[in-house]
Amino acid sequence: MFAVAGLASTIPHALHGGQNSFVVAYVCVRTILLILYVRVYVDLQAARAIAGWFMLGFGVAVGIWLISLAAPVPWKYLFWAVALAIEYSTPVRAWRLFRGKPVDPRHLPERFGLLVIIVLGEGVIGVVLGTAKVSWTFQSGAVAFAGFLTGAAIWWLYFDFLDTTRVVTRNIRSGLTFVYAHYFVAAGITALGVGVKLAILSLEPGSRYDDVGWIAAAGVAMAMAALTAVQVATPPVLVDADVVLRLAIAVFAGVLAGLSGHLSPAAVISILAVALVAQVVIELASHEHHAAMAGPF
Repeated sequence: MFAVAGLASTIPHALHGGQNSFVVAYVCVRTILLILYVRVYVDLQAARAIAGWFMLGFGVAVGIWLISLAAPVPWKYLFWAVALAIEYSTPVRAWRLFRGKPVDPRHLPERFGLLVIIVLGEGVIGVVLGTAKVSWTFQSGAVAFAGFLTGAAIWWLYFDFLDTTRVVTRNIRSGLTFVYAHYFVAAGITALGVGVKLAILSLEPGSRYDDVGWIAAAGVAMAMAALTAVQVATPPVLVDADVVLRLAIAVFAGVLAGLSGHLSPAAVISILAVALVAQVVIELASHEHHAAMAGPF
């Protein structure tokens, strides 16, 4: 956690003179992960092939990150891209090695569920801290509440309407879809939090944030599109009412992002809140069987 905190502190300057500090911090985080894989490789025979593959892929990537320390800008970024491509593609092969291994199907959904909770919480905290000095009015309070409703609706859709306990072991395609889609879920929720914060700031006199409504809308579109992909990969059917509803909201939010230049950021947040809450209400009324399904927790 200390290494991750150090990495987070270098991100604001990663493209502005602090490239090498960012690389050193990132390598520290990945090296800790490699050490843990070495431990698994030595102590757990059943997982040796999987741990060995991750050690190889991530080890090569760490080597490329280290080489980038000596490279000038912009070539440094090319090394970063290659290293990240290796890191992101390594699990594809590793997933095939899971066959016949004693895999706990609840572990990955639980980890990703915690990630979603953390991202949602960070979004709320970011809004609170970022707007602490704003002159609160009925309008700014209404926008903040609408932003809270959008986040709460996404939380409800994720944790109450997804049966993820079997998706990671259904087949390779479903498992990888579940894993990689969560990058976009997290990024979309983060963008939503930033968009809500800027929408509140846009209500201040002389604001410079009059055309930022697209950020929240794009974030919702990204998150809901990713949740659509996860839903498609979830047993037992390929396409159902839940998939259609999520895709419809993703498309609607995307269109809203394109039209955001004609709407105030506050209006965009309010429209998103109404659409997402309406989806939750529809699914609660139409899919009572979800109450018996086991989500990430």
